[in-house]
Amino acid sequence: MNSIEISLQDILWSLKKYIIWIVLATLLGAVSAYFMTRFFSVPVYSTRVSFCAFAKTPEVGDVVGNSELAANNTIANTYAILLTSEPVTTAVSEALGGRVAPGAVGGMISASRPNNTQMINVTIRGSNPQLILDVGNALLDVAPGELSKIMGSGEMAAVDSARFVSQISPNISSNVTYGLLIGLLVSCAIVVVIAMLDTTIWREEDLERAFDIPILGAIPSMYTGEQPGRHKMRR
Repeated sequence: MNSIEISLQDILWSLKKYIIWIVLATLLGAVSAYFMTRFFSVPVYSTRVSFCAFAKTPEVGDVVGNSELAANNTIANTYAILLTSEPVTTAVSEALGGRVAPGAVGGMISASRPNNTQMINVTIRGSNPQLILDVGNALLDVAPGELSKIMGSGEMAAVDSARFVSQISPNISSNVTYGLLIGLLVSCAIVVVIAMLDTTIWREEDLERAFDIPILGAIPSMYTGEQPGRHKMRR
């Protein structure tokens, strides 16, 4: 069984031959990605609230030493984990009148500590902009008291409330770019496969490769145009 051989020159020649189809497939990928993103994707919004955690209430003029910093760091880390616990999510759900189940509240919020500081940023995500604002502000109201009950020590103060909502997905420009790349790659791959399976003799190089003999000369076409009463002959 003869192996299929294809050179880089053959690939480039095939890509040039089908360049119109490649461009059309690339544009089709971009247009498809745009319409899928614009009309079939569910938008996701986010907002953020923030807290500051303390091992003890700071007094005016207090000097914070290494032991206090370590204690604050421990409390902040624990509070960040407990913000998604069942007591907190249940309290948020009750504050909202049961509009959101506790489990759904837990799935909407995520906490992080920027640069391991005492600050705790909580991101709330969802498909309803007004609902995520309500969840964020309810969390600000109930979380400090609920965490104090759980821990029995330390304090957490609200810093930033939920006031602004931004759409985080879908990103139309990114998806259109991915559509362009996918359309380009898929069309080029199809062209390469066609070139590998095509056994038609198109050029002198195809003859040399197929029969392993040199080309001594070529006879040019005798027809420069269509003759009357006859179909134009192909080379």
